[in-house]
This record gives sequence, C-alpha cells and structure tokens, in this order.
Amino acid sequence: MAKAVKREWSDWLNPVLVKEIRQYFHNFGILAVMGVLLVVQLMMLVVMQYQVSESRSAFSDSGAVMFGLVAGSMGLAAFLVCAFGAMLRFTGERRDRELDFSYITVITPNRIIWGKLLGSLVMIVFIYALCLPFMVIAYFLRGIAMGDMFLVALAMLPPLLVATQAGILVGSAGKRWLIGVFCLAMFFFGQPAALFFAAFLWGLFRGTDSVGAIIFLWCVFCAILLGLLYALSVAAVSSRFSNRMLPVRLFLVGTFVCSPLIGLGVALAGGMTADIGKAMLVSLTAVGSTVAALCATLAAFERLDPGERVRRQRPRNPVGRVCHGLVSSGAWSGILLAHLLLAVAALAVFFAYRLDSATWFDAFFWVSGCSYFLFYANIAIWAAGNWKVLPGWCYWAFTVIAFVVLPLLLSGIVTLAGRHDVDVMLLTTPFCLINSSGGGWMLLFGPALAAGSLLLAGFARLSRPAEGGRRS
Repeated sequence: MAKAVKREWSDWLNPVLVKEIRQYFHNFGILAVMGVLLVVQLMMLVVMQYQVSESRSAFSDSGAVMFGLVAGSMGLAAFLVCAFGAMLRFTGERRDRELDFSYITVITPNRIIWGKLLGSLVMIVFIYALCLPFMVIAYFLRGIAMGDMFLVALAMLPPLLVATQAGILVGSAGKRWLIGVFCLAMFFFGQPAALFFAAFLWGLFRGTDSVGAIIFLWCVFCAILLGLLYALSVAAVSSRFSNRMLPVRLFLVGTFVCSPLIGLGVALAGGMTADIGKAMLVSLTAVGSTVAALCATLAAFERLDPGERVRRQRPRNPVGRVCHGLVSSGAWSGILLAHLLLAVAALAVFFAYRLDSATWFDAFFWVSGCSYFLFYANIAIWAAGNWKVLPGWCYWAFTVIAFVVLPLLLSGIVTLAGRHDVDVMLLTTPFCLINSSGGGWMLLFGPALAAGSLLLAGFARLSRPAEGGRRS
C-alpha cells in the first residue's frame, strides 16, 4: 500500500497519452503553429479595432465577424496540430519497428489508439483555451450571443475528433504514400465538408421546429463515423494473425441494432411523435443497409479465411460458434454477415409497406442502393477465391472500374453526343435509381444482382474448401 501511495498521478494514466502530450509540447512545428495562431488572431483584433475606430462606433455584426475569424483559425490550427500532426508521428512510429508499440510493449491495440485519441483531445482543448480570450473580446464587440458562441465551439469538436481519428487511421498503416492520399482527400472533400458544416450551422440557428432533430442527427453521424474509424484503427494496429476484424464487425452489428433508436431519437427531438413508427422503420432500413454495404466492402479487403488461430478461439457451443464466426475475420464470413443484415433491413421494408407507400419507397430505395455494394464485394471475393494472384482489394477495384466507372464514362459520352436514353448503361450502378423514368422495377435490379453474385461466390466457396486463407 505504501508503494502505491508514493506513485505519481501520471503513472495511473494511459502511457500512450503521457507520451503523446510530451511529444506535442516538444515538437517545434506544433509550437510554431500555436505561435502563428496567436499572432494571426492578434492581427485580426487589431484590424477589427481599427475598423471600429474609423466608423466611430461598432457596427452591429462586428462581434460575429470577429468570432467567425477566430473560430476558423482555431479549427484550422486544431486540424494541423491534432489530425495532421498525429498522422505524421504515428506513420513514423509504425515504419520504425523500434518505436512501434505493437512490437516492443504489451500495451493492447485498443489502449494505443485510445491514448492517441485522448492526447489529441487534450491538445484540442488546449487550442480552445488559447483562443478563449479572443472569443471573449468578440462577445464584447456585440453582434453574437454567448450561447451561440458556445454552441459553435461545441459543434466544431465532433468533426475535429473525426478528422483526428482519420489521421490516426492513416498513420496506423505506416505507409507514406497514404499521407499524400489523405492530403488529396482533404483538398477535394475539405470544401464540401466545410459547406456541409456551414449548412448544419445555418439550420441550427434558423430557429425552426427541427433544431433538436438537426443536433441529434449531427451528434449521431459524428459518433458513428468516429466509432468506425476508431475500430478500423484498432484493427490496423492489431497483428494480422489475430482476429483483427472482430471490433469492426461488433461495432457495425451494434450500430445496426441501435438503428431503430436513431429514428426514435429523431422523432422525439423533432417533435414528430405521430410518426415514430415511420421514423424507426426508415432509420432501420437506411442505417442498416449502409452498415451492410460497409461490412461487405470491408470484407472484400480481407483475406478469404480467418486462419487456424482464429478458428481455435471459437466456442464449442453451436450457436456461439456460428455467431463468433460471423463477426470474426475472413472475407466469406464478412460477406455472409452483410447479406444477413441486408435481409433484415429488407424485411423492415415489408412492415413499412403496411404503413404507406411513401415510407415504403424511401425504405426500399436505401435497400436497393446498398445492394450494389454487396454485388461488387461478391464479385471481388469470387475472383479472389478463384485467382489468388492479387490481393482482394485489387479485384474489388477492378470490379468497381468495370461496373461503375466505365458505364458512367460511356453514359457521359452518349449524353454529350445528343442521346438521352442511357438508363440501360447505368443498370450496374446505383445511379440508375436517381432516374425514376424506368419505373419501380429499377428498385429490384440491385437486390437481384446481389443475390445472383452471392450464389456465384457461394458456389465457388463450396467447390474449393478452405485452405488456411490468403492474406491481403
């Protein structure tokens, strides 16, 4: 007991968290970003004070303009320090075996990723604290309420955590070329993401009756995306001989089970108590179909069979053995789980049809659109099972190019040539559902492709017994 009392308080913390915080404050680049942040915000304050003094009186929205500039610079600094900085540092650690925790310590992958995420959260709070004086000055310039400032600062936290976790996921691969991919993704998708966030804030401050539903959906969307990226990061850090897809599949199944609760929360938060049943059914089909599509796509990137080590972990109980096999690593189990989840979502369409036609169409639209992703994964897994020359993700890329990219290019060429009957060319893509001129039978084409490709992949699996699995 005496030895336990003498221990420092930091000994009880996650060791990865302590290491991350120390590295943050010993990194010259990160300290330089914080210094530039303070200088830029001080210049903003000087410019704003000059404009106020020139006009002899503060204009009505001076505080809102000042707070917008402070919040924008704060978000950019937090992204550079936490998301980009964590990605670069983790990539360097994974490339060097002497620095990689998964090789030199007994710390579990979950504690490694959790420590890194907590370290980034501490730095985000620290950057918030650096910008707090300028936010107070913006409040006294008038034009913005304290509650609005608090709500904006709080709404910025979830996307910053999602971006940070995405950087950690990229860094967990230990590939430098993925850093370039991450930068290109931020370049192409950063602006739409910023516009989406601006639209969210606009809907938040319009004072409509659905403000509660908007806030709830925003929190749920960020939480699901953050949890998925976290589970993928844990899987990436885990040994490839372990059951690395178990946390990912458990998270996806848990999201599927909780999908009706999401619809219930939206109905209650938006004051739609009369449409609770419709909201729950649409949420089950929309979220459930999306989860099935994600599960199938991830299965195409896995090795075909889990391996002998994972098989030995299965319980002897037949029911437990089947359930454990579905959530364990392996492309075959992943694609089977995806089809089971999609079948449950499709069953909810039948109950939606009993309510009204509009709810039925919305529900079936999600099921049909996500069926195409199962079709692509089935073809990729079938090809990987027959020709074990390339990894599974290569066959998935070839499938997407053959059934999505090429039809889109051909339809674009035909449209530019003056013809508009391109519906047949888009039958192998989800974009055919956008054009409603084909009638209701277009909704049946996606599930038919998924079912046919599943039979093809299942026949290939039964004709070739498991051979220990091919690593991707």
